[in-house]
Amino acid sequence: MVQERSERTRGRLVAAGAALFDRRGYAGATLGEIAAAAGVTKGALYFHFASKEELAREVFWQAEGSLRSVCAELRAASSPLQGLIDAGYWLVDALGADPVIRAAFRLGREDTGWQTTSATAGPAVADAGQPAFADMRGFHGVWAGLVRDLLAGARRAGELRDRSGGLGAETLLVTAACGLEVVFADGCPAEERSRRVGALWDWLLPCLVPPGTAAGYRTGPPAPRPA
Repeated sequence: MVQERSERTRGRLVAAGAALFDRRGYAGATLGEIAAAAGVTKGALYFHFASKEELAREVFWQAEGSLRSVCAELRAASSPLQGLIDAGYWLVDALGADPVIRAAFRLGREDTGWQTTSATAGPAVADAGQPAFADMRGFHGVWAGLVRDLLAGARRAGELRDRSGGLGAETLLVTAACGLEVVFADGCPAEERSRRVGALWDWLLPCLVPPGTAAGYRTGPPAPRPA
């Protein structure tokens, strides 16, 4: 019972911290406000998190865990390239509904010095040459690393027009994928998000895959994931 209560309190603190980091940024959110929003005392907050930096790290790690888990599920359920398409849909939906994801992106943009870089956060990419944006920091770096990993898997599976490696497709996809957060972070109706992401992939796919194969991929939104 005590353990469950402690976990619930910790969860409320993470949710409150994410909401305030999302709205005000790392510097603008105070521990007193976070504790009040979570409905706990400041002493209870310090029991779970020794500092604001530690709480911000937890928000970041929870967002990273969610993103990595979803990308792994999508890749297991389909081809790497289809998984990459579907990961983009998941991301824009999360930007509309999940303050933890939004907060992780904002924390990364603010460069408070503790964020991981994509070079350490993501799996190694088996492409020739230096990966595009390998030094990208924060949550953008985590997302970029997963995009590169899915793209490398697509290349190994023979899904890409250019099977020899190089930075062209990677640069295009990482730039487009990271741009999703910029376009959709400040709110956009769900139907419009889906329409625009689908239109993006309708344009990108013919550039990426061998002639005549684009029709084999679904560029519309995937079926809803089980709750």
